[in-house]
Amino acid sequence: MKILLLWVDKVFGLSFQLMSPLPALVVLAVFSVLTAVISLLVVRWTSNQEAIRRTKDLIAAHVLEVRLFSDQLSVVLRAYVSLLGNTILYLRYVLTPLLVLTVPMLVLFGQLEARFERMPLEPGRNFLVAANIQTADSLPSAVLQVPPELVQASPPVHVPRQREIDWELQGLRPGVYDIRLAVHGQEYSKRVVVGTGLAQIAAERNRGSLWHELIDPGEPPLPPEGVVEQIRIQYPERLLGIGSWKVGWLAPYAVLTVAAALLLKGVLGVEI
Repeated sequence: MKILLLWVDKVFGLSFQLMSPLPALVVLAVFSVLTAVISLLVVRWTSNQEAIRRTKDLIAAHVLEVRLFSDQLSVVLRAYVSLLGNTILYLRYVLTPLLVLTVPMLVLFGQLEARFERMPLEPGRNFLVAANIQTADSLPSAVLQVPPELVQASPPVHVPRQREIDWELQGLRPGVYDIRLAVHGQEYSKRVVVGTGLAQIAAERNRGSLWHELIDPGEPPLPPEGVVEQIRIQYPERLLGIGSWKVGWLAPYAVLTVAAALLLKGVLGVEI
């Protein structure tokens, strides 16, 4: 599985590299269309299209029946019962495609969130690095080592109640760098991204498992036996400009994906 996730990272990395000249919203639109196409194809290949079409026709017929015979209580009640039954049947038909799409969509959302949720750190601007240690007594022994392209802007701040230590750093020039946290002779690294563009960003590195690598790609989890529980970096939130609005990536992605699916379902001959 680790090898598969590594190849997924490489494929998405190459895709974003090829589209790097495009605006972020255009790149998001491309992935929305790809999501719609893949989802439609999975629905066509894994569902009973004829049964879905027939069930939708029955649902429409019962809705029309309720409207036409609204003054006849027995007819309306019978129509509602049939409507409920056919709706449940429709959900059963689309359940298989949803199950098939679950894992691929989790991988896709993880990769998109890693690029669209946050922006790289701006050169010359201070940012916060925080680490949670297993015990408050270990805080004084924590030492942060930074490369020459990063400088420490202020002394570390200890927060014993939260078992946390904070550093304020500054990136001098664009690039991807590794900082290292040494505690009791053990070292833990964290990647820092300075610059612009749709770089892959992991704001936190936590103790975790393969599941965390699936939904939060970019860096492997911290070792479970180590004294460091979490290292996180305060990246700025990425907002996409749509006219005079500034919004996060998820809402336009969902709207564009649904719109693309509705426009392409006839072209691909898919009943949804």
